[in-house]
Amino acid sequence: MGTSVQPMRRLAYLGPEGTFTEQALRSLPESAGARLTPAATAGEALRLVCRGAVDAAMLPVHNTVAGPVADTVRALAGSPVQVLVDVVLRVEFALLVRPGTRLARIRTVSGHPHARAQVGGWLDSRLPWARWTAAPSNAEAARRVRDGVCDAAVAGEFTAAPYGLRALATGLQDTAGATTTFLLCALPGAPAAVRRRQADRTCLVGRHRGGPEDLRGLLGPLYRHPLLRGASLHVLPDGRDRCCLFADLPGSVRQAATARAAGLLQSRVPGLRPLGSYPSTTAALPCASGAARDPAPPGIPSYEYERSITVMDLGATVTGGHDSEPTARDIARLRHQIDALDRSLIGTLKQRLAASREIQRIRTERGGSPLDTGRELAVRDRYAQELGESGTSLAEALLELCRGRSGT
Repeated sequence: MGTSVQPMRRLAYLGPEGTFTEQALRSLPESAGARLTPAATAGEALRLVCRGAVDAAMLPVHNTVAGPVADTVRALAGSPVQVLVDVVLRVEFALLVRPGTRLARIRTVSGHPHARAQVGGWLDSRLPWARWTAAPSNAEAARRVRDGVCDAAVAGEFTAAPYGLRALATGLQDTAGATTTFLLCALPGAPAAVRRRQADRTCLVGRHRGGPEDLRGLLGPLYRHPLLRGASLHVLPDGRDRCCLFADLPGSVRQAATARAAGLLQSRVPGLRPLGSYPSTTAALPCASGAARDPAPPGIPSYEYERSITVMDLGATVTGGHDSEPTARDIARLRHQIDALDRSLIGTLKQRLAASREIQRIRTERGGSPLDTGRELAVRDRYAQELGESGTSLAEALLELCRGRSGT
């Protein structure tokens, strides 16, 4: 535990008012008494930091369902900032409308692309006739509804009040327990965030000349490297013949294993820049009333606990704040979380199976083959990149299931 040299007085976040990013920022004690400034884009928020207009900026970087937030990764790749702390927030979505709007009258729905990826199943089943319009943020989508540009917005339930809207439906997310990670970024040497405990995450970002496939080729031999066990590597397109790499490593660079893992990545991708090592915080998700829910109620996996396991897998000494030996109660809690994860995975697999079978039906009706070998290769590659050698076996079992050859 420690304190900053001077308190932060000016903080930016991806706005406008009412975003999950604002909620993540307000979960930190650094926000108390500070002036909070909404920014229209991640790039604008970081420019405010670089000009000295604010002390730090909070930005979304990754969702457990929708993946990395491309705008944030690209903005970080072009900025000299470092990360002070991250916040992991459980996200739940509502359908926000103007008072008096009925479901049958909705023709247009707006929200951030990441929101669409998380509520697609709900929208497809309940509003199949509605047209989706992407917005820079979910709060901007709510503002468009208020102004009559769109009929409905996908956003947090707490976003309704600032824009005079109401929640027509809640719990839209297709995957229970999904979380988004947010980064509080500042210039090197800026007032540091309060250190609640020692750093347990390290990330790097950089641009590469060449397309995503070229970069994946360079990284190919590293995906199964023991030092990168537990690491997440995300390759994103960045205009013509360029791409970005965002690497998230468990542990601190003060630990030998994490330092070697970072050095290994930098040797393969010279433009990769460390964003620093920092502590991670799990925040409760505010209810519409403003009360806080427990961050990890029974049946909902705690992302913070998952992270501590990842750190131990890497062989680091930090365990995310769990310093004592595991007890029978710890084991029971972890098993309870595993059971909840299994239920969620089975539900997701059933949805994937149904979607795959529908694709096969459409292809067959059009006289084509029910299988797409190119697509299957891409699926195997994705699982191998994220999970290593075991991911390839898992992908093959999943493909067999969706082909209808595994006895289902």
